[in-house]
Amino acid sequence: MKNRLGALAAAAAAIVLLAGCSAGSPTSTAPAGTGAASTAPEGLVNEGQLSACIDPEYAPLEYYANGSDGDIIGFDADGINALAEHWGVATNFVVTSFDGLMPGLQSGTCDMIFGGLYMSEERLAVADAAPVMNAGPAILTTPDNADSISEQADLCGLTVAAQAASSNEASLQALNEGECADDQMTIQSYPKTAETVLAVINGLADALIETNVAAAYMETQNEGSLAVAGDVFPTDTTFGVFTVKDGPISEAVAEGLRALYDEGVLAEIAEEYNLDATIVDVY
Repeated sequence: MKNRLGALAAAAAAIVLLAGCSAGSPTSTAPAGTGAASTAPEGLVNEGQLSACIDPEYAPLEYYANGSDGDIIGFDADGINALAEHWGVATNFVVTSFDGLMPGLQSGTCDMIFGGLYMSEERLAVADAAPVMNAGPAILTTPDNADSISEQADLCGLTVAAQAASSNEASLQALNEGECADDQMTIQSYPKTAETVLAVINGLADALIETNVAAAYMETQNEGSLAVAGDVFPTDTTFGVFTVKDGPISEAVAEGLRALYDEGVLAEIAEEYNLDATIVDVY
């Protein structure tokens, strides 16, 4: 199986470059390559294009092939391309920061977000979403500390890094309000996932929280420096593909994803990035 995964270290080294990307700046637009007439729904931001807001620093879901710029690859990125091809339109990646994804969708900068976002109650209150993958939070720490963290209470009193404005950060905040109320964690928020990795490696944080999908990849790319702790959180959340609330393409996106799932396209993409295809789910 061809493995195109890049090193997370390269992504971390490119933090300054990535931070310089302005929210909503589009990448080059590539043709869908089908040659067939478009079957895309009406209501796309740009006719003949599927525009997707994306933060390409979240391997193996979306990241730059060379670590800093150029082609955007990963499960989500390839899924966007597959849906565009299914509709017979071009792909337009609109690069933004993680916390700019939902504002980009709401402002009409892009048609959808296919970018590692949980289907949380807060997001579903302001946007539609079609399920695409099962996931849950995971804890990464140093190999020496991995055995000492096996349940949520073990995080109390620790310094834990998280990506700012993420559902994972919200999980830590909820834990501080509940089980860790008497011995709260110090939560360090960072704009980029790569920065949370550096925080643990450099001793600035005891652990970091990330989705199980990305955590396994981080461990393999930082062997000897990071290790996934025990099953601290349940796998009870779902990644979704978000569109404007009650928008014109929401139903078509869900139908397109189901078609790609039924055809085995999404499973094939998952396997391309060494993901367990069984976590792909478009119920």
